Amino acid sequence: MSQQAPNNREDCTPAAAASTISRSKSMTVIANRTRLQQLDARINAGYTRLHDRLQSMPLAYKLSFFITVLVVSCMTLLGVILIQQQTSQLQDQISEQGHTLAQLMAESAKEPLLADDARALDAITSGFSNNGSVLGTAIANLDGEIISRAGILHEENNLLTRNAIQKIIKGSADSSIWEWQPLMGIERQTVMSFIRPVVFQNVTAGYALVTFSQSGMTQSTRRAVQTIGGATLMIITLSIGMAFAMGRRITQPIDKLVEASRAIGNGEYTFRFKERRKDELGLLMQAFNEMAQGMLEKTQVKSALSRYVSPGVAREILSNLGNVALSGKRIEGSVLFADISGFTRISEETQAEELVSMLNRYFSLITRACEVNFGIVDKYMGDGVMLVFGAPEDDRDHAFHAVCCALLIQKLTAHENSQREAAGLFPVQFRIGINTGSMLAGNMGSSERMEYTVVGDTVNLASRLCGITNSSEIVISREMYAREDISGRVLAGEYQSIRLRGISQPVSTYRVECLTADYQEIVDTQFEKILSSENARDCNA
Repeated sequence: MSQQAPNNREDCTPAAAASTISRSKSMTVIANRTRLQQLDARINAGYTRLHDRLQSMPLAYKLSFFITVLVVSCMTLLGVILIQQQTSQLQDQISEQGHTLAQLMAESAKEPLLADDARALDAITSGFSNNGSVLGTAIANLDGEIISRAGILHEENNLLTRNAIQKIIKGSADSSIWEWQPLMGIERQTVMSFIRPVVFQNVTAGYALVTFSQSGMTQSTRRAVQTIGGATLMIITLSIGMAFAMGRRITQPIDKLVEASRAIGNGEYTFRFKERRKDELGLLMQAFNEMAQGMLEKTQVKSALSRYVSPGVAREILSNLGNVALSGKRIEGSVLFADISGFTRISEETQAEELVSMLNRYFSLITRACEVNFGIVDKYMGDGVMLVFGAPEDDRDHAFHAVCCALLIQKLTAHENSQREAAGLFPVQFRIGINTGSMLAGNMGSSERMEYTVVGDTVNLASRLCGITNSSEIVISREMYAREDISGRVLAGEYQSIRLRGISQPVSTYRVECLTADYQEIVDTQFEKILSSENARDCNA
């Protein structure tokens, strides 16, 4: 306790109190600064939300809003100008009338004022006070004292009159002075006073005072304001409706252009503007129609071209329409040849229409098998087909994809044959030869007629392998089977050796059996995918 008392006394010292006050002020400043920052953040957030809402507002509403603001601003400015002009004209009229009455009253009061005829002066003030908006009249002597009055004056102590008379005497003011002054009485009004000296033979005998009420001018101004305000309000109302209608009228073509852009973006190239306009929007619509027509024709050309050449080749041609020429480049790829075993006998025993339908069906399945394995159909050759893998687009796994395609063709052919046999038709067997290696790929033929194809010894060997293959067999070269990407994923056995013209040593071949267990699922998945697509197409048909 003995040590705590000094501490308490020390805390009560002026220095400690000043430190406490300083800390309190600092905390207050920090708190105020924090509140200002929070307020600024809320203002910025509100401005951002308002800006976003304005940005997302339809163009018709924006246009209507700006037109309305413009009309309201112009009409408001015009109304203010008209009211000011009306008020100024009324003031000028009252001033002219006041000067005239004050002059007439001064002329009439000359003789009575010199004769000190109080009755005549009273008659004069009474007569002029009954004139229209005159609130009161008075006759004052040279000292500013009112000697005759009628009606209501703007003050009782004559201070204003004396001040005005003194200004006239000193020459610091015109001989007639008017000022607005509040009237202190039963009813508070604002008045205007006109003072005119009574001069007889260049001698000032006194002063005539006429006081007007502002009520007339106020009522006239109020009526003008009401009239102009009503007209302005009516014009603003009409302008809002007209602005909205005009905005909708102007933005309708723009909305249609937006819809057309979305339609084109979704691939609906048949969209056309039926409206015909002669202004800039009409030119824009016409240009849009021409653009849509061009895109439709390009799509139709691409679709038709894809029916004659593979989609990859079609894309390459369309992307280089200005540089289509005879050319070729050396690539590493794979080639697959497939033809129908015993086709000569089949063609002799089958009607032409049925033969064409059968070929189209099997070729359709082969094409689907080629597409899912990233290959292209190089050409159809009677009962055979030539497929290329690794061109025109690079494919590092082209050899394995070619083998998968061959196995998938076998599986699809077996499924189609089972359906044909169930319908009482003969089955069709394909023999397939595959080879991989270096070849020349590009546009070949003449400048008038060309096609994208591959040539070389690799292609020739693949064609020979197809020729020595038995029905429902897949044969590849020994070099192809020795590739690391094939031997580890494909199961094959030695087939036979063949001799080729120009090659002294026989060429060893292998017959493909299937894929290894780790990769067999690839062909099965592709098979199910194609069957599902074919079934869906049949249901839609």
